Amino acid sequence: MIMTEYKPIDIKEMMALPRKAFIDRNLAWIKKFNNGELITVDDPADCPLNLWVWHNRAKCHKQYVATIAVCPLCGNPMCPDCGNHCVEQLSRVTGYYQPVSGWNAAKQQEFKDRQRHQI
Repeated sequence: MIMTEYKPIDIKEMMALPRKAFIDRNLAWIKKFNNGELITVDDPADCPLNLWVWHNRAKCHKQYVATIAVCPLCGNPMCPDCGNHCVEQLSRVTGYYQPVSGWNAAKQQEFKDRQRHQI
């Protein structure tokens, strides 16, 4: 049973919820039982939203997207269209695109701290 501020529901009912309702229920749980702290996962594939994507076979029809979103539940990068956490971030450095995962920890943190502005 998964407890929320709404009513307790079992995992099958939880996985059958639409994506937005699933996220809202998880955020309510995080607020109530985790003091508002995001869920800590060792592997982004263990995030509840990613498990929902796999369970519901959500498909993304894009191979590349311009920006990667941040998961509202665990804070890891995810596809903004389907919610899948199995993504590879690319960034252009000195004219070449490189996977961010190959950078050292300090450079990765600098990448996370960058401010993005809409013009």
